Amino acid sequence: MNPSKQLLSIRHLWLFVSAWLLLLVFTSSHAAGPLAPTRQLTTVGSLSETSRPANVPLEYVVTPNGYFSPDCVQTIHAGESLRADASIRQSNGTIRSAAKCGRAHFDRQGHSIAPTAAGSLSSAAASGPKQPTYTGWIESVNYQNGSNVGRLQASWTVPSTPNNVAGQTVFFFPGLEQTPNVQSILQPVLGFNGFGDNAWTIASWNCCTAGTTTHTDPASVSPGDQILGDMYSLCGVGVYDCGSWSIVTQDTTNGQSVTLNTAPQGELQWVFGGTLEVYGVSSCDQLPPQAMTQFSGVTVWDTNGNVLSPSWQGGYASSSISPQCNYNLAVDPSDVYLYY
Repeated sequence: MNPSKQLLSIRHLWLFVSAWLLLLVFTSSHAAGPLAPTRQLTTVGSLSETSRPANVPLEYVVTPNGYFSPDCVQTIHAGESLRADASIRQSNGTIRSAAKCGRAHFDRQGHSIAPTAAGSLSSAAASGPKQPTYTGWIESVNYQNGSNVGRLQASWTVPSTPNNVAGQTVFFFPGLEQTPNVQSILQPVLGFNGFGDNAWTIASWNCCTAGTTTHTDPASVSPGDQILGDMYSLCGVGVYDCGSWSIVTQDTTNGQSVTLNTAPQGELQWVFGGTLEVYGVSSCDQLPPQAMTQFSGVTVWDTNGNVLSPSWQGGYASSSISPQCNYNLAVDPSDVYLYY
């Protein structure tokens, strides 16, 4: 064979093999589903020394469920779903093992909470529905329905950036829990500096199966955007105790949306129309300057698809919480006002 023709054939063969390998890599990655790079949660070490508990390890991260070891936090990417044992079903159907969580987490005051297989919130309801139930909760509007709900929806506006940005984290969300023994919580969350970015983001959260807390990849939002939080049963109308739910957090202004499909344990009867939760706040100017956030169109459905009429109650922060920032609440049938 002519040497030049032989060289050309080898070159053609190499181009064919290279193209085939690229196609194989693309097909494999597409089948597994693209994994977005995980943004890092705010660390305890980045909070001001005067506003963080001295006993919480600095490598722990801030979540809407307290301070957690990074080993006890897992991210759900688009197309994935959280299973009842905290393992994750990926978009191609394969199962990703649950995070191996063996470390305690801490509430806002630094109280240690041991991880348990059933979750670590069972003592949260002991003080009754008029008290904030969770970690760094400052104030909330809530009620106990007495039977399972099938859906909760609420809208609110992204506030302005706080005038004093000093590493603090501020969360706003509605939510659903069990009662009287709280095993998990469903939360569509708007957060400031939730991901170490000194900016507003949205993410959907579910805590605390097997001692872990789980969130979606976050999406960026801007002051003035409208946020819709929607938690609903995936079992359809008439199924009283559904083990499959969606937590959707959507920016209806810019079209960004994040969804966590999950399998909460227990019966969801404790309804939160609006909650303020903070970490690392040492002065009132570290909260949004509007000094009030309104959750509007707060609607609760039972498992048969009927709209309910909640008897809202207020949960206020203890007087020992510092700083005290004119915290107050107001409600009407479908609107919740949190003052701060």
